[in-house]
Amino acid sequence: EFIGEDGYKEVKKQIDKFARMHNDSADSAMLQTYIEQVLEIPFGEYSDETISVDEVEEQLNKDHYSLQDAKDRINEYFAVKEFLEKKGVENATNNSAIICFVGPPGVGKTSLANSIATALKRPLSRIALGGLEDVNELRGHRRTYLGAMPGRFISALVDAEKMNPVIVLDEIDKLGANHRGDPTAVMLEVLDPEQNSKFRDFYINFNIDLSHCVFVATANNVAKIPAPLRDRMEFIEISSYTPSEKFHIAKEYLIPQELKKHALAKKDINLSDTTIKLIIEKFTREAGVRNLRRVFNKLFRKSVKQLINNPEHQKITINKKNIEEYLDKPVFEIDPADKKNSVGVVNGLAWTSVGGDVLKIEAVKFDGKGNLSLTGNMGDVMKESARIAHSVVKGLIDSNKLKETTFKDKDIHLHIPQGATPKDGPSAGIAMSLTIASILSDKKVHADLAMTGEVSLTGKVLPIGGLKEKLIAASKANMKKALIPQKNYDRDLKDIPQEVLDTLEIIPVSKIEEVMEHGLV
Repeated sequence: EFIGEDGYKEVKKQIDKFARMHNDSADSAMLQTYIEQVLEIPFGEYSDETISVDEVEEQLNKDHYSLQDAKDRINEYFAVKEFLEKKGVENATNNSAIICFVGPPGVGKTSLANSIATALKRPLSRIALGGLEDVNELRGHRRTYLGAMPGRFISALVDAEKMNPVIVLDEIDKLGANHRGDPTAVMLEVLDPEQNSKFRDFYINFNIDLSHCVFVATANNVAKIPAPLRDRMEFIEISSYTPSEKFHIAKEYLIPQELKKHALAKKDINLSDTTIKLIIEKFTREAGVRNLRRVFNKLFRKSVKQLINNPEHQKITINKKNIEEYLDKPVFEIDPADKKNSVGVVNGLAWTSVGGDVLKIEAVKFDGKGNLSLTGNMGDVMKESARIAHSVVKGLIDSNKLKETTFKDKDIHLHIPQGATPKDGPSAGIAMSLTIASILSDKKVHADLAMTGEVSLTGKVLPIGGLKEKLIAASKANMKKALIPQKNYDRDLKDIPQEVLDTLEIIPVSKIEEVMEHGLV
């Protein structure tokens, strides 16, 4: 009834074969292992709790602060399942897309999957796919090999003791491939709702129904996932946390958890809100909150040591004055906006894997033949972008839109500081154009203005990615204004946190002339 007809035939055949076999036969141990492995699979065993969207929502809110888009999408996914159950639709199984959480390290992708399992009251099985190269790890080894065993998916069902666990496919973007095959090809079958009801493991050698499982994948970089596999998943973007979100996460989740781990009570440590904000700003720099947790861990370790060494101390106070006794010197700082307007210095905005950053783009000119030299560890795309910016400014001078300026006898050296850090991408196009225009025309640039946008050869400002992180960085650096492409302004402004919109005037631009108008003093 539960094992299926082909499964019943295969297992019966092997049991009959085993019954006829002598105990000392070489194959008998192998057959005995096979029969034991098959009988361990929990056929017909299901977690029969009905799906409740309210419980899922409550659990997600309890375990995670913010991440509203991700939570909404998860709730919608399970609302459909609950609705199908209520309507009594048979086989209301995995007929919707597989969820894949995408985002930088430490933003809560794996813990969101754990919360889903807790809310559904289903067992959780985690399959770590990072660095996995062998297809047989997933599909099982054929029984002819010595030490053959079932694949990870069958093992996940056995460990969960249910046929409908939540299976977390961790780091799906880091699957490898070698001469033994490509594991991503196996994932195509597993993650296709049309096919996974008949998943065939090489070791078990009959079809297993995986369609009742809830698959949740996590990844850092979507670009590394092959296109056919991307097509089978629905991606939920989890972007980096804003400083305000980190503050709430620290206060409501991290600090209570770390206090508990160190057997400290709230009354033992005095940690003010301003100190927590200082720690977030100066002692960590990341998209998620892993390092922030480590910082609190270090603080409380040292506090515990102090309490043991000095029993007369009733309370440890950590504030701005004594924080460096616990945490060394500040590690990270985004350089604040300059006080004075300068010629040939522009604030560009960059996206990094740990959040946004402000890049100062500098240029100098000297007598020469109109050449452009570039330094600052730029990638090929960024170098091309700088050459386009140079040509665009030459076009503005030729069409007399930049007056009293010449480029024919002036060489320009363009540099982006922090030479050890590799930089690439086209999004500094308008910033480099303004830098070159400023140095050639000897006009100053507003020091409290930051910008991001690609520039085309005809002077159009094209859209870019990573806008949220870039504008957060501009806000942290105390910039007053930010220039962004018109298309990003129309499309992405709703994703920008309110605290950034309150402190930063965001100006849309669509042509390079507008950039010159807003940028040059």
